[in-house]
Amino acid sequence: MYNSDDFLQRYREFETWAKKTYGEEGVYRLEKYHYDNKIRHSVSFFRNIRNVLSHNTNDKNEPFVILTDAFKERFESFCHNLMDNISQIYIPKEEIYTREMHHKILPTVNYMKKKSFSYVPIMDGNKVCGVFSEATLFDYIGDGNASDIDDNMLLSNMRSYLTDYSTNGSYDFAGETATIEEVREIFSDAISNGRRLDVLYITTTGDQNGDLVGLVSVWDISKLK
Repeated sequence: MYNSDDFLQRYREFETWAKKTYGEEGVYRLEKYHYDNKIRHSVSFFRNIRNVLSHNTNDKNEPFVILTDAFKERFESFCHNLMDNISQIYIPKEEIYTREMHHKILPTVNYMKKKSFSYVPIMDGNKVCGVFSEATLFDYIGDGNASDIDDNMLLSNMRSYLTDYSTNGSYDFAGETATIEEVREIFSDAISNGRRLDVLYITTTGDQNGDLVGLVSVWDISKLK
């Protein structure tokens, strides 16, 4: 049966996560400033329950609050969605180096070399319409097009090499509500199927038709404990 000790232990885990993620006043910051009104209300509700259970002075040692299975399910769902969501590890869109088809290739390559970037999403508005990588360039040159590359060449000149998602096994997509464990499984399944997967783009729809939200690389996954 779910009891106060179970809840308080889980709440401490949530509190530790909040401090690690948002600073020493993590729970307070979530309650006051999180963009989602439902999250703010939930944080306030569970914090109040925690306070009641932590300061139970009932002489009969009977709890002021009875924790039902429905309460447990609600709290676990709250912790899971907040603490285990992929947003905790992805690189947000604002920090991603992106290009568009009208941009030149050589400045893109030089910047990638300077920053040690392996992949650059090619955008059409807010959507990923393709990916430029070292492999893209090698494929283009390997097909006998090396002489075409000059200072004025645009990414659009190698459009088919950038946008052929069906044959490019180095990247894939996942939804913004995906959990860290689900993303682990995507990378793991790719390895099991002999597929190279280096980058997972997080979009609003979970595929190439959604707006870009962030990205997770294979290196981000390898750093997780």
